[in-house]
Amino acid sequence: MVLMNRRGFVKGAAACCIGLASIEARGFDGVGAGLPNSVFAYEFGDISPEQQAGFAREYGFEGTVFDHARQIPERLRALDEAHLQLFFLWLTVDISHGQINYEPEMESAIEALKGRGTVVWVAIQGGDAGGGAGAEERAIQAVDRISDLASQSNLRVALYPHYGFYLARFRDVVRLAERAGRSNVGVTFNLCHELRSGFDPEFPRLLDKAMPRLYGVTINGADRQGRDWGTLIQPLGRGDYDVTGLVRTITQAGYRGPFGIQCYGLKGDPGVYLKQSMAAWRAVSVGATQGNH
Repeated sequence: MVLMNRRGFVKGAAACCIGLASIEARGFDGVGAGLPNSVFAYEFGDISPEQQAGFAREYGFEGTVFDHARQIPERLRALDEAHLQLFFLWLTVDISHGQINYEPEMESAIEALKGRGTVVWVAIQGGDAGGGAGAEERAIQAVDRISDLASQSNLRVALYPHYGFYLARFRDVVRLAERAGRSNVGVTFNLCHELRSGFDPEFPRLLDKAMPRLYGVTINGADRQGRDWGTLIQPLGRGDYDVTGLVRTITQAGYRGPFGIQCYGLKGDPGVYLKQSMAAWRAVSVGATQGNH
């Protein structure tokens, strides 16, 4: 991601600009040093890989995420040309009705990511409350298989809590990752899904428990008393939920991984809400360092 011709000069200049944007995004803009954590944004609507990469690059994000095992060559090419990282690839597994159903092309997608440092996000769905009899065993079996595939490509796996899924809350992914006991299997914390499921009062204890295997954190603007996605997923900087306080808590606990800006369902021009979210991230990044040790 020889000889300096015109194309090489343009690529070099672009890379320099991206690096400067990345530095500014982390809070090193003369106002104060923010967190060293990488930051990515994702879910900009139904657009092409090239458009998604372009938006992420233009507004200073270090990379993005793609959903499902499709268009992998096109997506990777778009990110390589933009000099961006694919932080996560989001895949689903359905364990309802006593079966395990994986996404088509899952194996080839994971194989194509070999050596990229991408983490495989796994969201496990269940058709009913609890996923039915034997659901936990099927979930572990699915995680074992994906863990093996990821290991062959030198990748890690992070369980993704999603409201309404079998793994819906942070405590669910922590439990299953612990039970799976795989060295390359960790977890993700998602603010919007945790709020929708009911923010766990034992979060500090769960965070400490999960820290050795916490591979990703996603945040966004939200209302503390929000009840739907319109109030629980807003551009970063909107809503009354204390995102800075949450980020401070997570980083003080020892988290050094990436933060993702969740943009699912946001209306309007992605350029508008991405610009706003990046400006808000700079403020959050600086504010979260206050009181850190």
